[in-house]
Order: sequence, then C-alpha cells, then structure tokens
Amino acid sequence: MKYGLIVFYSYQHGLMAERVLKRHNIAVEFVPTPRSISEGCSHSLKFGLESLKVVQNLLQRINVPYKGIYEVEKIPAGYKIVKVV
Repeated sequence: MKYGLIVFYSYQHGLMAERVLKRHNIAVEFVPTPRSISEGCSHSLKFGLESLKVVQNLLQRINVPYKGIYEVEKIPAGYKIVKVV
C-alpha cells in the first residue's frame, strides 16, 4: 500500500499542518517517521496520494516548514521510499 508522508522539522509544525489539512477535509494521521527517512522529528503526517497536489499547495500557502514529502510503500521488512516528491 502506497501513501504520502510529510516529514516535519518539529512536532509543532506537524500539529499546525494537521489542523489546516483537516479543516480542508484531507484525511491525515500522525504516524512514526521511519528511521530510513529521518531521525529528526519522530512523527509525520500520513495522507492519501490522491490529495498530494492539494497538500502541497496548502503547506506552501500557510508557510509551514517541512523536511520533505515522500511516497512510501509499506513492505514486510519495513518501509520502502518509492520517490521523494
């Protein structure tokens, strides 16, 4: 199963983004950040890839800093980064 993952510099940035995205009816969920992606912030926001463009536009508009948006696939051995968006 593939999904989008937004990795933030801090948990507070993630909370800000979560509020805005939910206000725009985008389903997001806090999940642990896979170590293969980042050892900084321990939580990321997971979202459906069908919302990618809207998510990118909203994050840019509200100017919340984030490390990156990744397309991730859950595999039996952990996580596989499909591509960096």
